[in-house]
Amino acid sequence: MKKLLLPLACALVFFTYSCNSNSTKSGLFDEEVYENPHMQDDEAQKYGHMMNVLEDLDAMTKSYAANKNEERFKKLADTYSELNYEYDDSKMDAEGRRQGMLLQARVDSSRNALGELIKTELKTMRFPLVSEEDRLIETTQTWPIYLQKGNKLHYSLTTSGNVTMKILNADAHNVLRTYAGKKQLADSIAIQNSAIYLVELSPRGSAYIDLNVSQQYANVEQMNEKKRSISVDTVECGPKDYMAVKVQGIDMHSIFEEPKKVTLRSVGKAFFGGSSRAVVTLDVPRGCTDLMYNLRISTDEGDVSSDGDFDKRMTNSYKKIRFLGIPLYEREKSRSNLFRELLYSDKPVRDEDAYCNVYVFTNQNEAKKFQDGEDPAKLKYNIDLSLMGTQSCNGRIPAKGLSKVYFGFANERFRYSNYLWLEVIAASPKDEYYRISYKLD
Repeated sequence: MKKLLLPLACALVFFTYSCNSNSTKSGLFDEEVYENPHMQDDEAQKYGHMMNVLEDLDAMTKSYAANKNEERFKKLADTYSELNYEYDDSKMDAEGRRQGMLLQARVDSSRNALGELIKTELKTMRFPLVSEEDRLIETTQTWPIYLQKGNKLHYSLTTSGNVTMKILNADAHNVLRTYAGKKQLADSIAIQNSAIYLVELSPRGSAYIDLNVSQQYANVEQMNEKKRSISVDTVECGPKDYMAVKVQGIDMHSIFEEPKKVTLRSVGKAFFGGSSRAVVTLDVPRGCTDLMYNLRISTDEGDVSSDGDFDKRMTNSYKKIRFLGIPLYEREKSRSNLFRELLYSDKPVRDEDAYCNVYVFTNQNEAKKFQDGEDPAKLKYNIDLSLMGTQSCNGRIPAKGLSKVYFGFANERFRYSNYLWLEVIAASPKDEYYRISYKLD
């Protein structure tokens, strides 16, 4: 390192003295204007700019020698690409040509010395990609990185838990290295192909980890190339696809072919015919664990465009949210959160003047008594799922172990009749598979 820095520093010191004795500059805030009586303006500008580049290089070289870090090394590499100077001798007098020739020689000398320095330092310089300190992981974690051919990937892991580490080529779908159950490791891989690579950690239980990943460039041109970002997406796949993950999702289908339409006469009109009550029976399919319903209540008996599309809307919403937090359907808490999110995303059309009571029965005899006019206060219904004086709404009914569910509707208004549109979806668990897709932007 000292052998490389010495000729570079000498060249810079000599050049700085020479340049300062033959050129002046005046600052115009963010733009510098250089003057040289022996050159035309454009040549004087090039000459003065290169003078500044070499002056900056002198300071950067000394700074890097004092503290070798990635940031200072990157500044040296950036300056290396600027070390090019050619002059037009037709725009100079004899003294200007002498100065230009001297500058060109000094730039070439500095460039050669700096090139040797960078080439030597690249062999040991590492540029951070991932740094995780005292990180708790409970499920598989993956870090995607883009590496070019000729690079070298360095990585180290320390953990007190039981963690399996893998290095994978995401483009070629193959595993390069696997480390199982190691408490501490440090290793590297020479990159044979430009591709997206994955650093994957899979804990058994939970574990705290310290992870550091860095890369070593093959040449300065690679280092100066524009960094590529990686987009991550979750896509459906088959059970045999590469890195397929099995989750228990949900299958949804409508119980009715079309919305069940119900008319609730007002209490006053019911004296002359019709009824202010109605019961709708739901046959719960085998394997169904949950029912989701959409109830629209109106004082107008006309249909609206959203009637009959509840199942489509729920299916679309499910596709949008399921990979944001993969639904663990077998867990009651996760299942409740999933349905809450689905139903929250879909609100039925609401008529502010229309409302009724909704009773949920699981016993046929109790539902029959309600239909025959028995006082609901004397009946056994699910108080948690029933709604008093509700407007249009949607909701969920846990249906595991049930064969039938009965909706009881009651209009307690004396003057106004209500019209109801009921749509119900049966949900049951099913296996689904997904994988993470990585793509360069």
